[in-house]
Amino acid sequence: MSRQMNPANETDNALSVFMDEHHVGSLYNETPLAFAYDPLWLNSALAKSLAPEIPLQTGKIASPYVYAFFENLLPEGEQRKLISMRHHVSTLFGLLATVGGDTAGSVVLLPSGQLPQPPRYRSLEWNQLNQLIHGDVSNDKKLREIIREQTNPKSGITLSGVQHKILISLDQHGLPLLPSGSSPTTHILKPDIVRNDITIFSSAVNETIVMRLAQLCELPTAEIAYQPEVHACLVKRYDRLQQADGKLRRLWQADFCQLLGKPSDVKYEMDGGPSFKECFDLLLTYSVRPAIDQRNLLRWLFFNLYVGNNDSHAKNLSILGTTEGLRLAPFYDLMSTRVYSGLAPQFTFQIGGEFSPGKMQQSHLESFAKLLGVKTIYLMKIAREMAEQVENTIPVAAHGIASVLEPSEKIMAERIQQKILGIVKKMRSRFL
Repeated sequence: MSRQMNPANETDNALSVFMDEHHVGSLYNETPLAFAYDPLWLNSALAKSLAPEIPLQTGKIASPYVYAFFENLLPEGEQRKLISMRHHVSTLFGLLATVGGDTAGSVVLLPSGQLPQPPRYRSLEWNQLNQLIHGDVSNDKKLREIIREQTNPKSGITLSGVQHKILISLDQHGLPLLPSGSSPTTHILKPDIVRNDITIFSSAVNETIVMRLAQLCELPTAEIAYQPEVHACLVKRYDRLQQADGKLRRLWQADFCQLLGKPSDVKYEMDGGPSFKECFDLLLTYSVRPAIDQRNLLRWLFFNLYVGNNDSHAKNLSILGTTEGLRLAPFYDLMSTRVYSGLAPQFTFQIGGEFSPGKMQQSHLESFAKLLGVKTIYLMKIAREMAEQVENTIPVAAHGIASVLEPSEKIMAERIQQKILGIVKKMRSRFL
């Protein structure tokens, strides 16, 4: 991948768009945002569309799907604000020019005229990465140099929003490698969330336990581990494939907001975002195994209800390019939000017209089944089996990482376990 990537210059007219190191087109700094395929790509035997709703054609395309596809490549919320402040960019194009080098999926954005270059990394110890996360670099020359490079417009070091998520690779000893520019990464490191407005503690422990629980419940889930040295969960990227020659290959993926033409700030159904019905039907359109993927999506829905994850929106669902074709991607970003007070009490999707988990009854499931076009007995069976799996395996998930937790984190693990068991008990009585 690219050796360097210049931070955004909002006067630039275009960014080069690559997939699998092939130049597929250009993104233009226009209103609305416009994309055009490279004529050489259109005439290539390898030619494929950037996304299903951005078809191969000549000329500029400025549809809502173009905007949604590229806008959803950016980090969200506070992390996006940090990038904006750190690099003094505010437009969508400017932000993409700053952090478009290693996005989700196979797309790489580079300054116009720049070609992909071999990857470049800096090796670190876990304690050094911990210092970097917390800004304690005064006694480490190497870390001070990294910070200086981060603010150098020509360096290509991308640490923006480091307090939220860090893209890294691991060496053969399991130590972190910090990428430069658009170098591909193998893992996402997610330190504990720190907020001034809401009390959220041990979020990394929370996410690690709930993701492990999903695996134990036989949901296709991204691999995860708890990294005690940095109090963070380490998620293995499923959209990266280690090839026989040691090189990393980027795999195509698109989240459901991208596929449905919705920007990231319209990801909740209550706010006009995708409904579960739309997500469910999307698999009929794109998946080569729709029956299997639709069943797993239903299991994911009930899993989130039972663990108290009220942030399970459409942007946390993706379609992945696999050797057999497009499939529902492994699940990610799973945690129990109901453990924390102050977060939204409503579920992300309405079930039979009801957003409040505490008000959902069997009658809502019956209406929901009719809406989805599935038999009520089928939906009830999935609900019952998932309740049993969550109830039986949450102790295993919670205790599985106990040996590496600090006393306060162990308390959090126990609290999560009790919270989930309580939710399952109440929802089982209403649903079943």
